[in-house]
Amino acid sequence: MESVRFAVLDVEMTSGDPTEGRIMEVAVLALDGKNERMRWDSLVQPRRSIPPFIRRLTGIHDDMLRDAPVFVDVVRTLETLTQDRIVVGHNVRFDITAIAHEFARTGLVLERATLCTEKLSRRLAPGLPHYNLGSLCRHFGIPYQAAHRAMNDAEATALLLGRLLDVHGSEAVLASVTWVPTAKRA
Repeated sequence: MESVRFAVLDVEMTSGDPTEGRIMEVAVLALDGKNERMRWDSLVQPRRSIPPFIRRLTGIHDDMLRDAPVFVDVVRTLETLTQDRIVVGHNVRFDITAIAHEFARTGLVLERATLCTEKLSRRLAPGLPHYNLGSLCRHFGIPYQAAHRAMNDAEATALLLGRLLDVHGSEAVLASVTWVPTAKRA
């Protein structure tokens, strides 16, 4: 199982629309199997004001981002950390769409295999009342606090992935890996 490489990813955005919003925080946990190899996170200057709803949801405000790097300054790190890894996220389609659009704005293309822990949980643990990250963490006894901050969400998603691997095995988990054509042009 250690030969399977994952990049557990989470982003926080200026909008609930990953095609229109801009990334303001990103986190990646690089895993070999369930073993953490590297972690990285960064605030990102979105070059626009943070809407009040997003400020309340994430706790991220404009002052925190004043000296943060812009996306083009972090794109190569993100590209390297996800290269040759299955990108894992809770509702990964949102995160990968946001990242792919930001990549496109820099002139780069992002294409990665993905694994969604929300869809995976629906398939492997049917009948639960809710499948949001907080509910799944409670169900599986995973500590989770400070939702809607990129590293906290990535850590919780990595623990959820580990629990699903322990309970259901790598074959059942890896059966949900998909190749999502994410190439976008700005």
